[in-house]
Amino acid sequence: MSLFEVTKHRIVAVKFWGQGKHREAANEYWEAFKASPSPTHELRYDTLHGYTSMLRKEQTNPEFVVSDNDMDNMRKIFEDKHELRLFRLEAALTLGINHYSRSERHKCEDVFDRAVTIGERKPKNAKQEKVEQKQMVLIIEGKQHMKPMKEIMEDVLKDCKHNLINLNSNTQGSITCEPELMPDGTISQPARKTHHMPIGPGGTVLTEYEINNLIDVGGIHCDFCKRKGTKLFKCARCRREFYCSKECQRKQWTEKDHKVYCRKEGEFKAGDLVQITRLKIKPEFNYYIVCVLDRSTTAEGRYNTQMVGGVKGEGIMSFSADNLNHLRPFDCRR
Repeated sequence: MSLFEVTKHRIVAVKFWGQGKHREAANEYWEAFKASPSPTHELRYDTLHGYTSMLRKEQTNPEFVVSDNDMDNMRKIFEDKHELRLFRLEAALTLGINHYSRSERHKCEDVFDRAVTIGERKPKNAKQEKVEQKQMVLIIEGKQHMKPMKEIMEDVLKDCKHNLINLNSNTQGSITCEPELMPDGTISQPARKTHHMPIGPGGTVLTEYEINNLIDVGGIHCDFCKRKGTKLFKCARCRREFYCSKECQRKQWTEKDHKVYCRKEGEFKAGDLVQITRLKIKPEFNYYIVCVLDRSTTAEGRYNTQMVGGVKGEGIMSFSADNLNHLRPFDCRR
């Protein structure tokens, strides 16, 4: 671990970036980050940001693919309780955006929610408070600037909060990340993802309001009594329904039929609305919301689906369970 190694990898990363070799550039930034001589070295944040800024641009750069290793790298930083908060929040923002790009909305919500909790905590002691005042290097449009770690952390926390709110407040099922610095010093444009729900000639009984409720991640009020501003807990089975009390949970289960619509992760039944995701062949179907017909009898682990309101026997598509994501339980539509 040395400053020489950090500098060497950073120089190569910028060179690769200029050549359009973004995968290679990302790998070099990660190697530079791992070689940081200390957890508080002034170049450490800018180095990590060089890596994360590329991972957050998969949505607008189809040639760059965020790998499982990239996700694991971010997850390790975020889960490391000994890591400085700034770096945990930077990893969380990147994880959340990429969970969303994979249509893993509830994982996205969980990461952002935990990140906000971490970011809003007061420093544990005077030592931590002093560390978070340390100046960090930021390369902006090719020029070096110095900024306190705490100030950068507040900016990243703001982005996490913004996206957490956006998960429920945006009726188009979209999420954005603020314009940010790219490794070459330029300013990126916000990334955006949208869901699609084609409706067949049979139509749908769902209103737009109900569809949006199913797409949202929930957690802004109790799903039974609609009470806000109180501590909520999740259904232990589906983890997508929220209650303010055991009584509301019991009533939702019996009176609103949550017992009919509750699904554990990876469980699908006929009539469920699901979102297609992570397709590498025919990626144009990613983010489409379709209806599950039944389990495939010709291939294990696959389900037959059709657009909502589709003509019986027409337009049936089979997908692996790994390419289907749950929406919220159907009883949450109102």
